[in-house]
Amino acid sequence: MIIKGNLEQIHENSLVGFDAEWTKNYKIKNGNIPFCFSIVTIKKDDLSISNLKEGKIKFNYIQYYCQEREEFAKLVHMADDWSKKILCCLKTCVLCGHQISSDFSVINNIGIAYDIQPMTSLEALRSEWRNRKNYTTLHIFDTRYDINRDFLGKSRRLVDMCNDFWLDVNQPELGNSSMTKLHNTFLSTKNKDICERISVMNLRHSFSAIVLYWLDERINSAKGRQKININKSIYNSLSCDFNWTRSKTFQNLLDNN
Repeated sequence: MIIKGNLEQIHENSLVGFDAEWTKNYKIKNGNIPFCFSIVTIKKDDLSISNLKEGKIKFNYIQYYCQEREEFAKLVHMADDWSKKILCCLKTCVLCGHQISSDFSVINNIGIAYDIQPMTSLEALRSEWRNRKNYTTLHIFDTRYDINRDFLGKSRRLVDMCNDFWLDVNQPELGNSSMTKLHNTFLSTKNKDICERISVMNLRHSFSAIVLYWLDERINSAKGRQKININKSIYNSLSCDFNWTRSKTFQNLLDNN
């Protein structure tokens, strides 16, 4: 298991981003296998349009990435441990994710299929997601389902919704491949560059969910949008941990306004 980041606890009044990755095989039962998830946190007061545009944001994070296919059991345990920490902070924090229910479901389903216990906290967090609109205080926000703006296009994909908000989330990591093919190649070759590319993309997804939620609270119409290159904040937060962010390909992303 590759573990990166130094996040240990989630502080009060934080925005929390969650995203998971999995290999897909819909032809067999329980064929979707999770192999990575990340949690990103940032204090609510640290976000501003100017800091986002200038790439001055520095978020905290933790990420788990399976080096071997069989490590998904450890990943489920880590997800349950962090679900408990998230549940404990929801009175003052907001958990953000894009179609986060699918992330939880894939992890939960593989846990059930292989009788991985305990998963009580993960199941409780799934219940919180299902009931999120019944609470008077917002504490879970799913950017796929909970954003409704006149300027949104028809697509509810994360990258397309970010584009609707003029949020540049250009992600060259996949190239012409897919997440499943790329991770399977990593498993067979142990190519660190592949692992880093997927890892950075996963963390971008977690952070993008936070930024989408934050922008949705502040932008009332299409006229309020401003162009933001989110990769500048990704570089500022991850350049010390991931060589991929210092590659020529990634550096080219930073030239965009």
